[in-house]
Amino acid sequence: MDFLKGYSLTELLEQSNFNGLGWAVTSILFYLSVYHFVLFVKSREKFYLLYSVYAFINAVNLIKRVKGVFVEHIYMEYADFFIHINFPIQFASYLVFSFFLIEILNFRKHFPKFTRFFTIYALVTSSIFAVLVLGRYLWDGYDYMRGYYILIFMPCTLIFLIYGIYLTIKTGEAVRYVILAGYLILGISSFILAFLTFGRDLSFTNKYYYVYYLAVLAENFLYTYALAIKQREVYEQKFEVQTLLLEQLKENEKLRDQLNQSLQKEIQEKENKISFLEADAEEQRVAKLRSEYEQKITQLHLQSLRSQMNPHFIFNALNSIKVFLIESDKENAVLYLNRFAKLIRMILESSREFKISLGEELDIAKLYLSLESIRFEDGIQVQLEVGRDVNLKGVKVPPLVFQPFLENAVWHGLMSKKGPKTIWINVFRENEDVIVSLIDNGIGREESSKMKSTQTISKQSIGISLSADRLKFFNQSENLDYRFEIRDHQSLPEESGTEVIFYLRGVAK
Repeated sequence: MDFLKGYSLTELLEQSNFNGLGWAVTSILFYLSVYHFVLFVKSREKFYLLYSVYAFINAVNLIKRVKGVFVEHIYMEYADFFIHINFPIQFASYLVFSFFLIEILNFRKHFPKFTRFFTIYALVTSSIFAVLVLGRYLWDGYDYMRGYYILIFMPCTLIFLIYGIYLTIKTGEAVRYVILAGYLILGISSFILAFLTFGRDLSFTNKYYYVYYLAVLAENFLYTYALAIKQREVYEQKFEVQTLLLEQLKENEKLRDQLNQSLQKEIQEKENKISFLEADAEEQRVAKLRSEYEQKITQLHLQSLRSQMNPHFIFNALNSIKVFLIESDKENAVLYLNRFAKLIRMILESSREFKISLGEELDIAKLYLSLESIRFEDGIQVQLEVGRDVNLKGVKVPPLVFQPFLENAVWHGLMSKKGPKTIWINVFRENEDVIVSLIDNGIGREESSKMKSTQTISKQSIGISLSADRLKFFNQSENLDYRFEIRDHQSLPEESGTEVIFYLRGVAK
């Protein structure tokens, strides 16, 4: 390395803007920006995207410093552009860095109120600054923009930085000290550089700019290390939760097989008895017994249909919470698994019964919707209204008769809807009948059908088809006239949605 002869380390560092060191640091930042953006595309973790943007902004901000490489010509060619973006790019750097810390340190979980406050602050201060940036060109408002940045934004940023150090330590996250070391190194180095170069000319600033370059390298090394730790934590949490889900699925599959075998055995025994009685008993006695046994077979067929429906529902319910579980923290994962286990117990208990009360069916529906609600950022609002003259304990229905329709409302009505999502469950009397109305404010069946593939439509029709068969067998067994109809609400675009009406009539006509 003959070209280094005759130069001390200090001399090499002091020429960092001219000998390639500055360009090396800038190139590393560009590389880290692209690399972590690729990781974001693959994993969809926000902290990768925010760090990618942060590294890119810092790299662009350093272009004006490096000399002797092709970017110097770019800067000279577009000098006015780089001068004009100086304050905006530093403003963006502070805000992006702040949201990077919020994501990687999981502030939304540990400090939700602070996170909401800072988000509102960022929106307000960004709006004000954007207006002042425009004012620079519309009414020569450069002094206002610069004054707002230096006298208001920077003091607020310093306050948030000091308070952020306290919150960072308090999070208890594994990466907290690595992150803390990173921005303390950069902050202290920036202060040292400002102290050394205050009131000096550009040549003196160039001489000591290596202090900032070395700090940037150290900061980004520590942040890259913190991101690696965070990714490992996310992977371990996903693996643990997926293991729990697989165990739950295996247990549910085993219970379903056992129940189906038992029901098929009972059906075969009853059919064998009917065949024997038909051949041996008198015609009138056979007819009477045939009626009794056919009723029992109808009940067993109904139970068999329900046993097919339960794993279908359980599988979809697991899918409903899967995304939340693998993206969230361990404590909330356990909380929602417990809620799901409660729902499974209610389903298994109802599976042993031929019929349950309307009140029990509504309890299952509410718990199911509370689980589905976690798929949405703002949740699903459920409004249940029951008429005073309705006896929820006295009205009997097949277990899980409402669930497939609620599932369709969530997956195909509300999933693609923007804005508030609501499901209304109204129970009231109409003459001697009890009416149950399930209404959603989703996109409607017509719009949903345009968005579905043939395979999805086939899968989702199973639940409703099973419900229709179960009501048919239930009516035959109980001498009732239960039925349902589906209505579309599309009078106005903003009033789209679907309504399913169950008519629970006491006696078949």
